[in-house]
Amino acid sequence: MIQKMKKLTFLIYYKEYDQFLKSLQKLGVIHVQESNDQSMAERLQSSDEIREKEDNIKSVHAVIEALTKLVGNKTDLTKEGKAISALQYLVLYDSIIDSIAVNNAELQRYQKDYETLLPWGSFDRNRVASLEEKGIKLSFYQASGNFMHKHPEYADGLVSKKGKTIYFVHYDYVDSEDVVPAMQVQLPEKSLEECIQRINELHDSLTALEEQKMELAMSHLADIKAYETQLINELAVAKAQYSTSLAADKKIMVVEGWYPETKEAEIDSFLKGSVAYYEVRDAVDTDVVPIQLNNDPYSRMFERLTKMYGFPSYNEWDPTPIVAPFFTLFFAICMGDAGYGIVIALYGLLGMAGKTKKVPIIGEMLDGCESMICALGVATTIVGFLLGTFFGINIVEAGWIPSDTMLGGLLTWLQGNVPGTSYSIQMAAAICIGVFHICLAMVIKAALYTKKEGFASQISTWGWVLLLVGGIVFGVIALVLGLPEDVTKLVLICIGGVSAIAIFLLNNVGRIVKSPVVGILVNPLAGLYDTYNMASGLMGDVLSYIRLYALCLAGGMLGGAFNMIGDMIGANGGAACVGAFLVYVIGHIFNLLMSAISAFVHPLRLNFVEYFKNAGYEGKGVEYKPFKSVNK
Repeated sequence: MIQKMKKLTFLIYYKEYDQFLKSLQKLGVIHVQESNDQSMAERLQSSDEIREKEDNIKSVHAVIEALTKLVGNKTDLTKEGKAISALQYLVLYDSIIDSIAVNNAELQRYQKDYETLLPWGSFDRNRVASLEEKGIKLSFYQASGNFMHKHPEYADGLVSKKGKTIYFVHYDYVDSEDVVPAMQVQLPEKSLEECIQRINELHDSLTALEEQKMELAMSHLADIKAYETQLINELAVAKAQYSTSLAADKKIMVVEGWYPETKEAEIDSFLKGSVAYYEVRDAVDTDVVPIQLNNDPYSRMFERLTKMYGFPSYNEWDPTPIVAPFFTLFFAICMGDAGYGIVIALYGLLGMAGKTKKVPIIGEMLDGCESMICALGVATTIVGFLLGTFFGINIVEAGWIPSDTMLGGLLTWLQGNVPGTSYSIQMAAAICIGVFHICLAMVIKAALYTKKEGFASQISTWGWVLLLVGGIVFGVIALVLGLPEDVTKLVLICIGGVSAIAIFLLNNVGRIVKSPVVGILVNPLAGLYDTYNMASGLMGDVLSYIRLYALCLAGGMLGGAFNMIGDMIGANGGAACVGAFLVYVIGHIFNLLMSAISAFVHPLRLNFVEYFKNAGYEGKGVEYKPFKSVNK
C-alpha cells in the first residue's frame, strides 16, 4: 500500500535559511519538493557548484572502492573516521597512484630494452666504439633460421638463436656500401646489466608503493569514508537550496516538502521549535506526491520488483501485494523441481546470515534479495513436490512415494491429462492461472479508474469485466452446482446483453449527451474497435502463460537428461563413478542456473506486461527521498 503524505510549506527569512536547512537535514523526514520555478530547475541542471560536488563524490567513491577491495576483510570497515583529515590522505593516494603509473611506464620501457638486448648478451660497448674509431663498423642483424644456409659467409658472426630467429653481427668498413640481406637491429644505448639493475630497482619501488597504499587503506579508509559522507550531505544541502523559491524581494525563502503521516509526532516536535512560518495540508489531485511503500513483511520483500518498473502515482494502487504472490507462484512453476527449491532456499538462508556476500558475481548481484530468494525457494520446493520432481527424478516413478497411496495418486493425477482430452493438466492449470491473473487485473483497473474518473467514464470497462469475469465465474458455479441448462443459458444471455449495451452503446456517455445522433452512430463503431483490440490482446496475453508450463517441462527434461547420462557413465563402475558424479553435479548446477534465469525473467514479464497492461498500471510516481544527513 501507499503511505499517506502531507504537504508542508515553510517561509524562512533569508538570514536564517542556512541554519534552517541544517536543522531540516538533521530531522531527516521531509522530502523537499523541487521548485516550480523553471529558472531554478535550469540553474540546478547547469550549476558548476553542483557538478563539481558530484564529481568530487564520484572521485572519492572510486578511491574508497579501490581501497576497500585492497584491504578485503583485513580491517574493520565499520569504524568511524574523521573527515577533517581525509583530504591529505586523498592527496597522498593520488601521489602514490601517480608514482605507480610513472614507475610502470618506465618499467615497460626497460623491459622492452631488456628483451631487445637479451639475444646479444653482455658485451663491452667501449670496444665497439674503439673499432668504429679505427674505421670498422659492427652491425647487428636478425633473420630467419635458414638464413645461414643461403648465406654461409655470415656464419662467423652468429651470436644466438631463439626459436626460428637467429641473431648475428657483421664487421665492415665504415664507408662500405655492402648491403646485408637481413633486418638490422638498433640496440638501445644502455647495456643489458643496466636494464637488469633498473628493472630490479623499479620492482622494489613498486613493492614499496603498494605497501604504502595498503598502509593508507588499513589506517585511513574510515577517514576517507567520513569525508565522502560529508560531501554527500553538502550536495544534498546545495540541491535543496536550488529547490527553494524566492518571495518578498528575495528576502523570504519558500521551502515545500512532504512527510509521511506516520512521522506526525516528529514533525510536530520540529515545528514547535522552528522560527519559520509553516502551513500543513493534505495532498490534492494536482500534487506530485512522493511515494513511500508501506507493505506487510511478505510483500515488502518484493517491493524492489515494483521499483524496477516504476513507483505508483499517489492516486494509483500499489501493485506489490498482487505482484508478490503471483511472482512467487510463477517462479515456483517455472523452476518446478523440489530439489532446486531446497538449494535456492538454503542459499537465501545463508544470505540472510551474511554468508553469501563474497560469492563471485552472484553474491553482489543478489545482495539485499536474500529473504525473497528464501521465500521463492520454499515455494519452489512445495510446487516441485506437487509436480513430482526432485533433481530431475520423478519421485512417483522412482517409488519414493507409492502410486497406490492417496498422495502418490494425487501426484500421478497432476502429471496426467485433463479427463477426456489429450491436454496436460499442468498446461491447463497454467492457462487457468493466467485467466485468473488477467481477470483480477481487469477488476482492479475498473475499480481504480472508477475511483479516479467516475463510473460514467468506465461503463465500457465494467461491461468487459461483467462479460469476461462474470461469465467465467458464473460458468464455473453452474458446472459445480449443476444448474439447469435453461437457467444457465438465460443468465449468460443476460450477462452478454448487459455487457453489449455497456461496450457498444455506453462506451462514451459524454458523446451521447453532447450529440445523441453522433453518439448512437459512433459508439457502436468504437465498441467494435475496442472488441477487436480486446479479443486479440487477451488471446495473446493468455497464451503467454503457457510458457510457465513449457519452462517447467524444459527444466525437468534437461535435469532428467543429465541423470540419464550420469547413470549410463556410472553403470561402468570403478573410476567411471567419479565421472558420473561430475555429470550429476555440473549438469544440475547448469540446469539450476539456466532455469533460475528463465524463472525470474518470464514471471517478471507476466507481471510487467500482461498484468500491468490489463490493470492500467503506469508506474510514473516519484520515490520518497527524505532530505537528511547520510551516515555511513
